[in-house]
Amino acid sequence: MRASTVARMEVNPILVSVPQAAQMLGRGISTIYDLIARGEIEAKKSDGRTLLMVESLQAYARRLPRATVAPPRERRPQRLRQAETTTA
Repeated sequence: MRASTVARMEVNPILVSVPQAAQMLGRGISTIYDLIARGEIEAKKSDGRTLLMVESLQAYARRLPRATVAPPRERRPQRLRQAETTTA
C-alpha cells in the first residue's frame, strides 16, 4: 500500500483506553472499572495499560434495558396560572 492510501484509510479502533471507554459510554471511569470487575466488559493488558475491547463496549450497550419515559404532564402556561392566583 502506498503512503497516500494509508493516510486516507478510515481506521476503526479495536481497543480503547479506560477514559475513552468512559466517554464512549457516557459513564465515569470508576464505573468502567466496576464493569470490568463484574465481567460485563472485556479488558486487555498491554504494556501495563488497561485497554477495552470496543466490541465488548458495544455488546454491553446492546444488553442495557430499553428506557421508558413518562409522558409529559399537561400544564397550563405560567401566565395563565398567575392569572388564576391573582383573581382568587
